[in-house]
Amino acid sequence: MYKHLINNALHKQTKYAKDLNCLENAIADFLGSNSTFREPTPFILNRGKRIRSILYFMHWDNSAIIHPDVKYKTIALIELIHFASILHDDVIDNNMVRRNSASFLSEYGAEKSIVHGDLLLVKAIDELLKLHHDNELVKNFCIRECSATAYGAILERNLTLNSSFQDCLRASALKTASLFKLCCFLSSLISSNDFELSKKSAIFGLCFGVLFQFQNDLDSYSSPDCRNSEDFMQKNITLPLIILRDKLHFDVSKFKSLEQIVYNEIQTLMYSHAFQKYAEESLNKFSRIVNT
Repeated sequence: MYKHLINNALHKQTKYAKDLNCLENAIADFLGSNSTFREPTPFILNRGKRIRSILYFMHWDNSAIIHPDVKYKTIALIELIHFASILHDDVIDNNMVRRNSASFLSEYGAEKSIVHGDLLLVKAIDELLKLHHDNELVKNFCIRECSATAYGAILERNLTLNSSFQDCLRASALKTASLFKLCCFLSSLISSNDFELSKKSAIFGLCFGVLFQFQNDLDSYSSPDCRNSEDFMQKNITLPLIILRDKLHFDVSKFKSLEQIVYNEIQTLMYSHAFQKYAEESLNKFSRIVNT
């Protein structure tokens, strides 16, 4: 549904190939200088879409005279913060597969996943604050948005079948969209030093993050087999499910079932014209900003 907006960004991988290569080098340098991260290193370097990095490079002012170390180390550290959250998420959701490969959890277990996630998060945030030690605005924004992801994770776990659309939206905006927002804001502010422009970039990142999470939730129901849907099998409360409840009057009590027939019903409704209509109405303000 909103996949075209996400794909428009992903298609810029070629345009930013050089930047993305420098990013990977910065991540590798960080990991290489910290022997503590020897075990998670192969999993971290098994790169995903790097969608946050692409947004970062999209909002960078190329006329800026900024040392490359600052440019690439900043986004590298944000990617590492994101991976730290993945280590925690995989424990919570018992994910044995990540990026089409065995997850760190499946190889090393929950204890090491939690410990490495904690250590990587603290170390990456510490390095990010040191890198921008002379800019209080950058430091405060980093702390705020990293904290927001943790708070959003708590809100997400507390969602129930009775939660409102706004409850789900808030959890998504904090847990997922905060790092998108951080990438866009930092890129714009560091390179342009234009606060008003940076605020617009932050709003773009927030809106993109909400749409990205919504599409990801929707994609969780794309497989014919319910066992391949993490959200269905683990009974995760997501925005698409709430729209089914509120707009298409789906009996959410059925969601407690693990039966394939219930999954098929939800899947059919989520990919119906009526659902798309209501979803677009509900998220129109976000897609409008991303489209501009």
